[in-house]
Amino acid sequence: MSTISAVFSDEKSVFIPYISLGDPDYDSSVVWADALIRGGAGILELGIPFTDPVADGPVIQKAFKRALAHPFSMKKILEVTAAIHKLHPETPLVYLTYFNPLYSMGLEVFTEMAKNSGIQGLIIPDLPYDTPEAEEFFTQLEKRKIDFIHLVTPATTEERIRSMKSLASGFIYYVTSYGVTGERRALSEGLEERIKFVKKVVSLPVCAGFGISTSDQSKEISRYADGVIIGSAVQRIIEENGSNREGCVEKLFSYASEIRSSMR
Repeated sequence: MSTISAVFSDEKSVFIPYISLGDPDYDSSVVWADALIRGGAGILELGIPFTDPVADGPVIQKAFKRALAHPFSMKKILEVTAAIHKLHPETPLVYLTYFNPLYSMGLEVFTEMAKNSGIQGLIIPDLPYDTPEAEEFFTQLEKRKIDFIHLVTPATTEERIRSMKSLASGFIYYVTSYGVTGERRALSEGLEERIKFVKKVVSLPVCAGFGISTSDQSKEISRYADGVIIGSAVQRIIEENGSNREGCVEKLFSYASEIRSSMR
C-alpha cells in the first residue's frame, strides 16, 4: 500500500488543501503548509508555478504570476518541499504541476529529486494518461513508489475510466464541474452517483475538487467522497493576507480547522 492510500479510511474523509509554491515567496510557502497541516490537512497539494496554467482559474493564475515575479528555480521548489516534509513527515505531499517543466528537466532526474524531497504523488492535468509520455512517466514513478494520480471529469467516458485503472494509483481526482478551478456556489447535479461509480470502477479512493470552498459544501461532499480538495479558496486567503505572515497563518489554520471539523 502506498503512503497516500494508507491515509484513507471508510470512516473519515480526507481534507486536501492546495497551495501555489512561491506565493508570495518560497519561505512563506513552508509556513502556509505548516498552518494547513496543523489545521487538519491529511494530504497537501503543492502547485509548481507555470506560465500557462490552462486548467486553473484567475485566483491560481494570479498566484503563479506572483510566484514567477521571482526567478523560477526547480531547485528551490524541491528545497521548499523537503522543508515541509521535514516538518510533517507523516503527511503525504503531492505535486500538482504541468508537464512541460518536468519534461524540460528530464523525467528520470525530476522523479528522483522529487522522491528525495518527500513527494509521494503527482497530478499532471495536461498529460493524458493514454500517451507514450504518460507510460514512460508512470514507469519512472513506479520505480520510486510515487503515485500517479489521474483526473476524471464529468465528461470522461466509462471506457476511459476503466482503461486508466492500470496506470492510476493513490487516488482519483474527480473534477466536480466543467471549466477551470475556482470557487462556485452550487455543486453539480449527480455528483454523488458519479463519484461512487468511479470508485467502484477504478477501485481507488476518489477525492473531489474544483469549485469547493465552504464548510457546508465540504460537509456534503465528504459524505460520499474519500477526500475534499480545496485550492482557490485557500489561495485567496494567501492573496489577501500573505503580506502579513502572522495574520495569514492564523487565517489559514482557522480555515483548515473549520473545513476539517465540518467533514466526516
